[in-house]
Amino acid sequence: MRIVRGFATTATAGILVAAGLCAGARWHMLKMSGRKDLTGVKSCQTCHGRPETLEELPWAKPRPHHASPGGLAVSPDGKRLYVALDDTDEVAEVDTGTRLVVRRSKVPGGPTGLALDPAGERLYVTCRSGDRVAALETATLKEVATAPVGTAPVGIAWIPSQGSGRLVVANSVSDDVTVLSATPLASLGHLTGGREPYAVAASPDGSKAMVVSRMAGLTRGDEVPAAEVTVVDPAAIRVVSRERLESGHLSEGICAVPGRPWALSPILKVRNLVPITHAAQGWVVSAGVAVCDLSKGSVVELPLDETNAYFADPSGIAVEPSGKRAFIVSAGANVVTVVDLARLSRWLETAGEDARRGAIDDLQLSPEYVVARVPTGLNPRQVALSPDGRTLWVAERLQDSVLALDTGTLQPIGRVVLGDGGGNDPIRRGERVFARASTTFQGQFSCRSCHPDGHVDGLAYDFDLDGVGRNIVDNRNLQGLAGTEPFKWTGTNPSLRVQCGPRFAKVLTRSDPFGEKDLDDLDAFIFSLPPSRTPSSGPWTDAQKRGREIFFATRTTDGREIPYGLRCSTCHRPPLYTDRLPADVGTKGPADDTGLFDTPHLLGVAASAPFLHDGRAATLEEIWTVYNPKDQHGITNTMNKIQLNDLIEYLKRL
Repeated sequence: MRIVRGFATTATAGILVAAGLCAGARWHMLKMSGRKDLTGVKSCQTCHGRPETLEELPWAKPRPHHASPGGLAVSPDGKRLYVALDDTDEVAEVDTGTRLVVRRSKVPGGPTGLALDPAGERLYVTCRSGDRVAALETATLKEVATAPVGTAPVGIAWIPSQGSGRLVVANSVSDDVTVLSATPLASLGHLTGGREPYAVAASPDGSKAMVVSRMAGLTRGDEVPAAEVTVVDPAAIRVVSRERLESGHLSEGICAVPGRPWALSPILKVRNLVPITHAAQGWVVSAGVAVCDLSKGSVVELPLDETNAYFADPSGIAVEPSGKRAFIVSAGANVVTVVDLARLSRWLETAGEDARRGAIDDLQLSPEYVVARVPTGLNPRQVALSPDGRTLWVAERLQDSVLALDTGTLQPIGRVVLGDGGGNDPIRRGERVFARASTTFQGQFSCRSCHPDGHVDGLAYDFDLDGVGRNIVDNRNLQGLAGTEPFKWTGTNPSLRVQCGPRFAKVLTRSDPFGEKDLDDLDAFIFSLPPSRTPSSGPWTDAQKRGREIFFATRTTDGREIPYGLRCSTCHRPPLYTDRLPADVGTKGPADDTGLFDTPHLLGVAASAPFLHDGRAATLEEIWTVYNPKDQHGITNTMNKIQLNDLIEYLKRL
């Protein structure tokens, strides 16, 4: 066998792929991996069947764009509806009488959230991929001002404080909140939020901002996770309180209730600490609404589901100006749930402390206050009410339309058509499969429930195939997944079709959820997802440059040669930063047979906490300070704190 600089020639590699590994190829594999335990590798394709450049990957190639509606805002006179179209970098203006688009304006950077000033003269837009807020003059729909904020801003609200008013922005990737002056549009300060701040609303008295985080905060694997409502005083630019949403997850909306000191936020109640076998009993994920009483600092979580019917992925919420009813859209079930707030209040007033504490688990409770379920189009994500409360506008994201509902009759009165729906695009069809809950038991959850936007929920789950409590695994990020097969922490699923087909059916749905065409489309969607965004961008810092040298180092910081198999760049070699091989990094648990786990890619790794196969490391630093005592996961014990910090800064850059 001919070896050139440690690599097989193309011709030889082709023969080996067809014939299997010979002794020379095995020698090459052991040499290049620095390992002696890879007896299970049977093909050159394991290491070499991958793109050599990122430009070859599906997510790096052009794709169709769709008029997917996101944020909504209705003018004070009710005559205009503004719609954020992040995928096409546009904001659309709609005549609410005719339900026709009258004009569109280009707003670069992925316009996502919308807020109007009280006079309706300026529209403020968060640009999620542009890390900025843009101000549009509604008379012309032209951009007249812009201001930088945190990373990936989503929610925004106008707060009537300090004369001209202030804007509060939820920055989903940098986990912070930006307070801006409206005139001139300028940042006044940043505050730490929860994990992935997502939606913002003014408090009932208009003096504060309420910011809900989409993700539960990081905890130990045996602790109950919780999301957060961060109450902000924009005048003083400080956090007033942090309200805990226990087991709350995927909170994408928040609103105040007129006449009551309440903030309402839809939540998914996640029970990740129970074995996944309970999915068959409807006991892993359920939908609810959190009632935060800001006057008492108390939170009560109430179910939206019924005993035998679930309404997955509750997202946007709106409350009538009268404060009588709330409207909550379920993105996975394609439904608007109507909640009678007077009936809900009566239950809260009469319920004892134990009943209030356990309410979210009582699936017989929702008929006490849920008065209607109204079908919608595909993937309703955001809602907005007309100023008189008579019309509810529902953004049907994966249908490229906005539904208009008469709140009196709860009947549709028409649609705003923004695009063709994308039915001919396999990526769009795959996203529909991804967001669809009807394929799971009683419609409990969708793929998106645990992987919002294809990302990850940061929770560890007990998969019970090998016995209850024996296989605790950290959920894995789907963004940037193309070219990194095999899948699963043990690397036993050779393709995404196996992972999302037989594997998903066996572990989560206990039935076959997807047909062959669905799997093809689901593949197309997931492989189109680029790596996660991280807060690190812009010019390289000195720390990042030093960290890059450490990552590619062949000698330790005290001058000793690093064994080839223990160099960072051996297992995590560019461009995907994975060799796609299993490795033992010393994190074997009591139920693990071999301690070998799939080597994850590192693109966007800073956004995927917690880390390691069971989520035991809350931060990148813990991987090496707490869980690498014997230098099995790279030679790191010779590093001082500054050197380790430099390495981490480099990883955050990837």
